[in-house]
Amino acid sequence: MSDAVTYVIGGSVEDMRDRFLAAVRRAEAGEEPRPERIVTFENWSAFLKTFSPARIALLEALTGGPADSINALAGSLRRNYRRVHDDVTALERAGLLTRRGTQVMLAADGARAHLDLRPPQRAAR
Repeated sequence: MSDAVTYVIGGSVEDMRDRFLAAVRRAEAGEEPRPERIVTFENWSAFLKTFSPARIALLEALTGGPADSINALAGSLRRNYRRVHDDVTALERAGLLTRRGTQVMLAADGARAHLDLRPPQRAAR
């Protein structure tokens, strides 16, 4: 597993650009690059779509160690295989899960969320 993932809720493309440019400036100044795992969600509803109660339960089930397969994970959760497969795929895309062969495991040691309540800025035209 790697370090924690930070989830930004209410972030913008401009915020992502600023983080990228800051990393470039640090590298140009000779600083050792430090990996940052940041996933940005446009709004709260997009975040909640990814982190449903069933998906959170799936993540909690994997805190004890990897599941041998999606089928085994579905059985331990007493859920339909197809739904668990869809959830594993979504959480893998969000950077929280990884698969090795048939095993499914957490991809990070933890996660932090930052909620930005500022109104979204509109691009100048």
